[in-house]
Amino acid sequence: MHEHHSEHGHIPPPDLPKHKTYMGFRPHIFVGGLVLIAILVIYLLLLVRPSVWQSPAQPAPAPASSTPPAAN
Repeated sequence: MHEHHSEHGHIPPPDLPKHKTYMGFRPHIFVGGLVLIAILVIYLLLLVRPSVWQSPAQPAPAPASSTPPAAN
């Protein structure tokens, strides 16, 4: 076996600075995920309810009958 001998008085290097994380992810990854989720939700809303972004449809006129209504 290889034995590792360290010098007396050797000080290990300090830990590298840790990045701030949100739920385990770095900020740009977390924000990117939120943006993708928001795009997906908007897409699904528009897919399910296209009337949200379309102008309101004009009511269809009543079909004209070939005979005029009888006067009483």
